[in-house]
Amino acid sequence: MSKVESERQAAEGSLTVDGAEVRYSDSGAAHFSGQGDDRAPIVLVHGTGGSTQKHYGYLFPLLSARQRVVSVDLAQPVPAGGTLTVEHLEKQVAAVVEAVLPGQAVTLVGYSLGSVVAAAVAARHPELVRNLVLVAGWITTDAQQKLRNKVWQQLRKEGSSALGEYTAFCAFGGPFLALANLEELAHTLKSLAPDDFYDLQMALNQTVDISGLVPGIKATTLVVGCTHDQMVPVRHSKALFGAIPDARYAEIASGHAVVFERPAQLVQIIDQFNASPSRHAAGSIVPADRP
Repeated sequence: MSKVESERQAAEGSLTVDGAEVRYSDSGAAHFSGQGDDRAPIVLVHGTGGSTQKHYGYLFPLLSARQRVVSVDLAQPVPAGGTLTVEHLEKQVAAVVEAVLPGQAVTLVGYSLGSVVAAAVAARHPELVRNLVLVAGWITTDAQQKLRNKVWQQLRKEGSSALGEYTAFCAFGGPFLALANLEELAHTLKSLAPDDFYDLQMALNQTVDISGLVPGIKATTLVVGCTHDQMVPVRHSKALFGAIPDARYAEIASGHAVVFERPAQLVQIIDQFNASPSRHAAGSIVPADRP
């Protein structure tokens, strides 16, 4: 089945959480006959400034071939200039899981800020999360991240035309950019234009600290780090791996924008984990597949 055909079959819905309309996409049953009967449904949570289309446009239809997939589009719960918290976003994800997949424990997949949110959901709502995948996530924002965020905030305040280029420079890995055609990246740069909700998420990124929650995560967990990540350096993924009792670790040779740089590899890693979450024991380094 083609990507387009798969996307056409995805149902869209919404629910209201804290006065915000939270939209979601639901693939329904797995598209390949005989697949997915014993797999937990996957729930995707995007990163800063993202959405199902922006961050999971490739992953959603491919993952839905073998299991049901629901993707949450996080919504702005507080006015511009207000204070966005992890709890606000955690509540949205939990509400979608409870409404769309009642009585089911899911495989919750978070990317970037979505990993922070997914980890919080898993810690505080263990009945909802059977398995957990944290891609390019972190526990506590450190000085390097704050410095990058401060530069971003200044460019945003000045209305600088360099904001998109700076974001791309930080998001994509060095090896990827070394071979990139800047003209071909122009469309991607335009999509990075921030709005009020983006601003709120960037402010939240400066203050993340879920250190009190992470050790309590009971879900079978896969942590995915990105070797060339400048936004959330790979040490943060390794810290998550060390802090979660039932975790195993995989690494992709990518920058932070792994959903764009290495989407097929990421699909494969998530799909194989969901098929057999305990295939690799807790504490294991998952070997990379070789051609």
